[in-house]
Amino acid sequence: MNYKDYYTALGQIVYATAMADGSIQQEEVNKIFNFVVAQLVEIERETGNGNEALKAFYTEKEFHRLRNQNKPIKEAYQEFIKFIDENLDELDDKMKNTCINLIEKVAIAYNGIEDSEQVLIEKVKRQLNKL
Repeated sequence: MNYKDYYTALGQIVYATAMADGSIQQEEVNKIFNFVVAQLVEIERETGNGNEALKAFYTEKEFHRLRNQNKPIKEAYQEFIKFIDENLDELDDKMKNTCINLIEKVAIAYNGIEDSEQVLIEKVKRQLNKL
């Protein structure tokens, strides 16, 4: 598993989630940053591998890249799905749960989970549980 690609894919799906209600709110951006910092600490603690831990920044980097490009939600979602389809057998439960927890936290961050965000979350859950 290429963890850079995994964290980049997380950036794609959090972008799609944050945009699902029509715009990105600062609270959602803050949740993504908090996730990255928490991941850095957790990975470093578990593995002692600072280089691997730094790959978590790709989530935030990809999110901001897509935001700056004003990428359509559907395209960001499709890029995420492509990664999942190509790597599903390598994703462990922890990675799947991390993805679900992150998008739920981003969705809740501003005004709770909107219907459009919930639809996206359910699609991601179905995609991750294909095996």
